[in-house]
Amino acid sequence: MEYITLALPFNASGEEARKLITTARLFRLVVLKVFNKFLSDGKPPLSLFSMYKMYRKVGYEILPNRRYVDGAIDLVYGIIESVNELNQLYKELKIDEEVKLEDVTFNNWLLFQCEGESKHMNINIKIREDLSFRILTFDFEGNKSYIIVKPTISKRYKPILQNIWFYMQPYYARVVLKQFGNRKGVLFTHGEIQVAVDYDFYLELMRRYNQPKGKNIAGIDVNLDRINLAIVNKDGELRDYKTFWFREVKARNMPKKKVQSIIGEKVHEMLKYAYHHGVSEIYLENLSILGKLKLLWIKNGRRFNKNYNYAVQSFRSRVIETIRMKAPLYGMKTSYVNPANTSKISEKLTRKLGVDRHTASAYVIALRGLKLLNIA
Repeated sequence: MEYITLALPFNASGEEARKLITTARLFRLVVLKVFNKFLSDGKPPLSLFSMYKMYRKVGYEILPNRRYVDGAIDLVYGIIESVNELNQLYKELKIDEEVKLEDVTFNNWLLFQCEGESKHMNINIKIREDLSFRILTFDFEGNKSYIIVKPTISKRYKPILQNIWFYMQPYYARVVLKQFGNRKGVLFTHGEIQVAVDYDFYLELMRRYNQPKGKNIAGIDVNLDRINLAIVNKDGELRDYKTFWFREVKARNMPKKKVQSIIGEKVHEMLKYAYHHGVSEIYLENLSILGKLKLLWIKNGRRFNKNYNYAVQSFRSRVIETIRMKAPLYGMKTSYVNPANTSKISEKLTRKLGVDRHTASAYVIALRGLKLLNIA
């Protein structure tokens, strides 16, 4: 099952802020304790169920709540899985590197999450009829209390959250604290309630078009300041192309939220254009080399290959993932192609097609999708 995450920002101060920060610190301690215990045990990769049985007691000593403790174990298990997958990927690519669990860097994050419960409403971080959230918190003595947080909810997310509450739709939830401190003697925190809902449920409510208008296909080339779209017919003939710019996101110190908003707008503009030009399927470069780490809110601090530009690849991966998640809203399918030698081949096509090299790359990706072009 696939999920999409809704980020709902909020502010809290005073006693509410203290309770949220304390719970997040306790959750972090559970993650570190379980992680270090796993390393010291020297166990081979375990199943998630086995980790629950082995490490729940360790977590209970710090945070006396099964759902939060299991959420911490989920996080540690995801890290272990990601490291194993990356090592397997390096073997396949014949890269002489090894990722070690000891090298995982825990940045200064503060969050807490519940173990996913597929058949029940989320009890610890519970949505209410007015779309506020009742959140279970703990102090350092293990005493529990509830607080009510009312996040800012965009107009497009309200129908989803209303349906979650009315139909008791299952969801995963976590609280991420992005900023905290002291203002004029009052403790404050700024953060997000992140709600992950079933992607099919999301599509039912948000879909804009059910069927594409034609049978053309499109290739997409993503760069740091643009998305290049090349539309071809089933015979591989270039029918149309267009560049969607977002140069402003390269400005220094631009807030991440603003960057995401600009890119989201351009992705929708591109998809709408493709839909109205008869595109039924979109082909994208497969850049999923980062595994699951980006979904687990922890980044590995190493650059595994000195020639691997983490910032560029991570940015492109996020844009491509956004396109993949939004394309079904317009009734279009998405598929991945191998990006090997795309730039090299596109250089030979720029003069022939009379287009720039990025549009030529998008055209190459479309041909790969039609299997009209070999990888080499």
